[in-house]
Amino acid sequence: MPYMPPDYRIISKKPVKGVNLCDILIEVNGKIIPIYANSKIAIVGSLFKNGKSLSDKEVNDYLSCRFKKRFQKYGKSLDSIVACSYYPKGSKKSNFFYLIVDPNSPYANSIKNEIEQIANRLKMGVKLILVNKYKGSESKILSFICNRKGFKDYLSGNYGKPNSCRKGRDYVKRSSELIFGKFNISYTPTFITQSGKKESGINTRLIKHFLKKNGK
Repeated sequence: MPYMPPDYRIISKKPVKGVNLCDILIEVNGKIIPIYANSKIAIVGSLFKNGKSLSDKEVNDYLSCRFKKRFQKYGKSLDSIVACSYYPKGSKKSNFFYLIVDPNSPYANSIKNEIEQIANRLKMGVKLILVNKYKGSESKILSFICNRKGFKDYLSGNYGKPNSCRKGRDYVKRSSELIFGKFNISYTPTFITQSGKKESGINTRLIKHFLKKNGK
């Protein structure tokens, strides 16, 4: 297929029933792109049926499957980078989700209080994981870890006096290696359930539905 972009990788391919086209998913620079093609033409974009995007579902199903494989391999390591935990009254220690945030992420900071409310309503614990993506966040993470702050401190933005210690520097390194490297997560906030499901974003209605559906 001479019209394909350089450095692409075919993820999946299957024939489209009734037409002389192949349904192909390719990966280019970390992005998944649906293509409908044969030896002469290529149509890039989404395929819709009854008002719903079949292409989006196909891409999301692939990404979910790929993440679950990573979770099966590295999921047990997440507890090693939990900065602090919060369990609502009446919740069980075995029922929780991981919350991955950057202290300077405007998106994560915009829904802090709503996340606490969701956890309280669902009686689910929160295991907070801090990552260093935005400028200036590393110093906040270091202070949070070295000053032994908790979940309420995170909600109020209380990281304590500027502090740096070996434990904090080690935490920043390990959380980046695991979240950015092994899990390939780049957006915050991101939510991970015990079943290996992942959701990112700030739509609290969808987040609540996701956690309720995929929680333990």
